[in-house]
Amino acid sequence: MPADQLHEHWDVYNRQLQRVGDQLRENPVTPGHYHLVVNAFLFNPAGQVLLQQRALNKLNFPGYWDTSSGGAVKAGETIEEAMHREMTEELGFDHPVTAADNYRIMPHSHWVSAWFAFQTDWTTRDFTIQTAELQRIRYFDFPTALDHLDQIGFDNCRLELRGAWEHLYGAQKTNAT
Repeated sequence: MPADQLHEHWDVYNRQLQRVGDQLRENPVTPGHYHLVVNAFLFNPAGQVLLQQRALNKLNFPGYWDTSSGGAVKAGETIEEAMHREMTEELGFDHPVTAADNYRIMPHSHWVSAWFAFQTDWTTRDFTIQTAELQRIRYFDFPTALDHLDQIGFDNCRLELRGAWEHLYGAQKTNAT
């Protein structure tokens, strides 16, 4: 059975991000409409980033390395509420999420991604992973994380990882990596 929840309800937005309706996840988004997605990168005190490896039963890109946490915004949720829910569900990481943690809004063909960055002193042993959606997590140094996110056919998230780093540590440190 796939890990993806096809019965979820999504709000649907127009190009100006005004809500225009809702739909089930299993239905394709009509042209000119969008659904919202959230993603986060979590960094430890050493500046390493936590990545998750997707479960083998995911419909799209099973086994690929991905952001620390992420997923679709459900109907009625704000991006902050959705980000908090996804981190809690996937990682057992019950951490407050504010608008200031959001560093980028990125439009795509039929979805809009909201990107978040966080710092934590949690080790991989402190997280409780949701094995239905991911098979493992691991901290990587910045260059190794970039390599793991460079995957054929899948959003490689390299630009977003650099944005998360800059959001937390400043542009001068990015140039050193």
